[in-house]
Amino acid sequence: MNTLFICLPSYNEAENLPELLRDIDAAAPGAKVIVVDDGSTDSTGEIAKKAGAQMDLHVCAHPRNLGLARAMGTAIDCVLEKAADEDYAVFMDADGSHRPAQIPDLITKADAGAQIVVAGRYIEGSGVRGVSRLRKMLSFGTRLLTETLFGRLGARDVSCGYRLYRVSLLRGAREAYGDKLIESAGFSVNVELLIKMSRIGAVVEQIPLDLRYDLKKGESKIRIIPTIFQYLQLFARIIFLPPKPRA
Repeated sequence: MNTLFICLPSYNEAENLPELLRDIDAAAPGAKVIVVDDGSTDSTGEIAKKAGAQMDLHVCAHPRNLGLARAMGTAIDCVLEKAADEDYAVFMDADGSHRPAQIPDLITKADAGAQIVVAGRYIEGSGVRGVSRLRKMLSFGTRLLTETLFGRLGARDVSCGYRLYRVSLLRGAREAYGDKLIESAGFSVNVELLIKMSRIGAVVEQIPLDLRYDLKKGESKIRIIPTIFQYLQLFARIIFLPPKPRA
């Protein structure tokens, strides 16, 4: 039977984690939860341990804030250390905007053969609440530019971080790219992973995303202008130095 790992890269999410962990426990009882506390200045790590005391929960802590990409890398390393190839790893935002009730739908697609399952906007049945027009423009523009430069990657929403990965794929990608699997500095990491895993033949499927940004407590971590530059740097690096797997 597949073991499910749920990875929560987290920075100052003490307000959001208790309810999110309760919802995860209800939607995916028995899942192993990995919280990456990315140098939070609040009590994110302690709150996670307390709220998840009855769960199989492990906290990995960065001594300072290193950004989403580094937190994702830490989560992947932790999964690869603990999981078997047949297991699944779900990555989701720790702010409550990604709803755990969708985890069974991700698993259904993976059970049918998908190696990556993206919960995405831009497909029938998706819903987005509480997101600013500027954020919507950023995600839509990122999708169009990615498709123009790299073609269809199996999911229309290339930047959403609510995804399931087969552990065998994560392990294969780590072996293929080594320490170059993640070179992004921030929120562009999800586009980078989708491009690189597509280039090693990943089977990608998608489900509609129910994005509830209106439920999030606290301020947004994303900064629009720096994030745009991160995407442009990522695209330039991939175009001029294509991310080819190691021989």
